[in-house]
Amino acid sequence: MAQHDATVLLDLDHDEVIGMFEQYKAAHDGSKQQLLASKICRSLLVHMQIEEEIFYPAFIRATGDKYRLEDSLKEHKEARELIARIEADRQNARLMLELEDGILHHVNDEREKMFPEARRAKGMDLMKLADQLQARKSELMAGVPA
Repeated sequence: MAQHDATVLLDLDHDEVIGMFEQYKAAHDGSKQQLLASKICRSLLVHMQIEEEIFYPAFIRATGDKYRLEDSLKEHKEARELIARIEADRQNARLMLELEDGILHHVNDEREKMFPEARRAKGMDLMKLADQLQARKSELMAGVPA
């Protein structure tokens, strides 16, 4: 069972990827940057997938906030497009910075708007969602080479 609710669990993912972006910017070795770029992209893709499969459907059922959901899905789409470009050119630091900017904006939106709304929503079992998120993340990460 999860020790944190779904919003905390997702925010821990946010903190982890923000830390990886910091490592990427501090790395002056091209091969280390490529490895970090790959790890960042993989982490983001899994994170977005579990949000879209589990958290967002529960959020829309509990809140009915279509605007917030549509905005988040739009930001995910933009991130996926950037990730595809990065995967084709892992040495492009400009694309990584662009991805970081987009992710920081998205994280801020979730932290400041979506997560507080989810915590206030009646009928949103954040502990049960955390268990589901954690299980699905483990599944997805197991199926992806390191």
